[in-house]
Amino acid sequence: MQRLIPTGDAARPVAFAEVAQPVPEPGEALIKVQAFAPNRGETFLLENPWPELLPGKDIAGLVVQAAADGSGPGIGTRVVGHPAQGGWAEYASVPTHSLAVLPDGIDSARAAALPLAGITALRLLRTAVSLAGRRVLLTGAYAGSPYGCDLAALVSLVEQGRLHPEISSIAGWAQTADTLVDLRERRIRGKAVLLTGGAR
Repeated sequence: MQRLIPTGDAARPVAFAEVAQPVPEPGEALIKVQAFAPNRGETFLLENPWPELLPGKDIAGLVVQAAADGSGPGIGTRVVGHPAQGGWAEYASVPTHSLAVLPDGIDSARAAALPLAGITALRLLRTAVSLAGRRVLLTGAYAGSPYGCDLAALVSLVEQGRLHPEISSIAGWAQTADTLVDLRERRIRGKAVLLTGGAR
């Protein structure tokens, strides 16, 4: 299979290489990667990579081999995943606790951008006090983790008893993805209207 591997060359930091397909551990599923998302931290690592570095922590794709221990989604399931490494490849082995089933209507390209940014936002908000009825300032939110703004709104709704998504895990993120995408698109449309003076 094809995998992007570090070159150590700043002008061309990664290159395709033909490598063996990964063999999953009992608690891992084999995913045919349909999309992956680079993260800023990974690009920093590519500047001076260590020999075993295999970039790729955010992926979306299709389960082609279910976990041998019976955990996680079955063959043919569309998933989003957060492997420890190795996602910039045709196939990736991902622990089932780091996989979530993708809802219908969320394409792989959008879903692949969710795991690390979503988990970062979730961890940030877990350290905050109750958000119900409060204004929240997330500095640098759109530069670092835009999901923080959307999740803050969702957490507030949950605490007020107006919404009850399970947002305690990566699986919960996928379950609320429809709502997050809708919030994001409405915010983007609103900003476009403000900038252009167009009708809503």
